[in-house]
Amino acid sequence: VYVTWHLWFVIGFDRDLPDEVACRRPELYPVGPERKLFNARVFTKWMLLGAIHGSIAWLVPFFLLGTYEYDKTQPCQFWECSTVVFTSMVFIVNFKLVLVAENPLSRITWLPTIGALLTYFACLGLLSYTPLGKSFQPTMYEVPTQVVASPQAWIAFAISIGAALSLDIVEKVSVYFMCPSKLQLAQQHR
Repeated sequence: VYVTWHLWFVIGFDRDLPDEVACRRPELYPVGPERKLFNARVFTKWMLLGAIHGSIAWLVPFFLLGTYEYDKTQPCQFWECSTVVFTSMVFIVNFKLVLVAENPLSRITWLPTIGALLTYFACLGLLSYTPLGKSFQPTMYEVPTQVVASPQAWIAFAISIGAALSLDIVEKVSVYFMCPSKLQLAQQHR
């Protein structure tokens, strides 16, 4: 719910160039017909990056917070660490979408992303602070309060999100400056 719906807004309303320019200059879009946007290499790269993102999002909190304590019936350190891991992944996925958007700094990109994050926190609150949530998952009851109060959790958030996305940021900046596409060059001259 909180990760996918905003994808349609960001992709559906994101614009690279005005329609009249795009129609006049089809040579700016060779990457689509040449299958450079989605092919086996691109798919493999995304799968590998996803595995790296997930590994970083899991390893950093578990090393920083530790999790020797596990209880299936009540909140404990394991559930705090799991909340940090899952929340980090939600941020990584949302910010990855921002990075791959044509206009990463536009409101068409940021407003749905902020909405998706708020939806996630509403679901987390529903699961952690209501009788309904407690009936579904008693081990999550008031866990976000413990996470927010933990300096190690904040450090784990920052390191895992920053480390995971640094790979994507380096790639995006490198491609932008070292081998920009015809479309990127046209956007710079707008």
